[in-house]
Amino acid sequence: MAYREDYLKPEVLADIDEIDRYLSSKGQIDYSANKTQTQQDSPPTAYSIAIEDPLPPPKFFSLSQMIEINRDPSTLPNQIIEGVLYKGSKMIISGSSKAGKTLSLLHLGLAVANGQPWMGHNTHKEGSKVIYLDFELKPRLAARRIAEIVRVNPGYLPTTQNFLYCGLRGQSRTLEDLVHHIEDLEDYQPDLVIVDPFYKLATGADENDAGAISEVVNRMEKFSERLDCSFVYAHHFSKGNKSDTDHIDRASGSGVFARDPDAILTLTPHEEEDHLVLEATLRDFPTPDPQVVEFSWPNFIHKPDMEPKLRKAGQSKENKKLNDKLSNALIELLKPNSIHGLNKLRKLLQEKTGESIGDKKMDKILLICKDNISVHKTENGVGNIYSYTE
Repeated sequence: MAYREDYLKPEVLADIDEIDRYLSSKGQIDYSANKTQTQQDSPPTAYSIAIEDPLPPPKFFSLSQMIEINRDPSTLPNQIIEGVLYKGSKMIISGSSKAGKTLSLLHLGLAVANGQPWMGHNTHKEGSKVIYLDFELKPRLAARRIAEIVRVNPGYLPTTQNFLYCGLRGQSRTLEDLVHHIEDLEDYQPDLVIVDPFYKLATGADENDAGAISEVVNRMEKFSERLDCSFVYAHHFSKGNKSDTDHIDRASGSGVFARDPDAILTLTPHEEEDHLVLEATLRDFPTPDPQVVEFSWPNFIHKPDMEPKLRKAGQSKENKKLNDKLSNALIELLKPNSIHGLNKLRKLLQEKTGESIGDKKMDKILLICKDNISVHKTENGVGNIYSYTE
């Protein structure tokens, strides 16, 4: 006796998918315009012809079979990010507004494509195929960012065939539609699909509605299985300082964002300016220690020796106050005379303000004052001459 699953071969399913896509593109059928329609007691006015792929029967394994499977390491999927994310799993990266989520995802895609480290974590050394779905940036501006990232990172090869970018800004696309287009790519089976940001893919869904968000992430999981790839997406923090909130609860909206992903990563401001604390909660791996990364355009530099101290509420205002104090004092120092050498300039500034000024803070103050300072590089290379300009 033949069973239904005997007919569900890959080539048959591929033909069914093609028919589904064609019929779905035709929309709904209006039977009221069909003159050849047969008489019915209650004829339908419209009929949806979208067809769900039939599921194969579930498999059941005995305890001994599960133990035997565990003995074979070849059955484990590749680790897209070592110690963080297996192929076929879902990951969320959330952070405050303008915390560099998009740039961190671009780095992730390029690092994974080239088998390079990302924020202190190794990726699959042979490289993995990546598709980047960008709902945020204009493609031309995204190209500028990507080119700059590749330029300053020798390990990111511009010739790699493992990275595909798709600009979707201003387009309302469903996940199903995008998956069909990905499946139509010739000879390109992605290992990782990055969606930036999540809310653009969940158009119309209330991020506070657990049911609506569950529906979106369930569809994402379904197609992760169908494409045999990982899904990574970006989301934003709710408003306010998050230093006293558990990192898995910092994402805005439904608690689904804290329950559904296999890997939850957050980028939260560090007490040191231009630094972020990377925290992770993982389903399939031990939880790693929080890490510190420095944001230095266009890179994120792993700082393993720094303590992961989160910026406290009100600390941003205090930093701004200190920066204003130091920048105003610097300009006052340079108004009467030029100063030769950065070390001398910093020493005089410390004496004038009574503040301790490190390298990063000095760089920040010089950046703030750049419109009122000219820097002349001396020929002997001993040091620069700093002068005030109107």
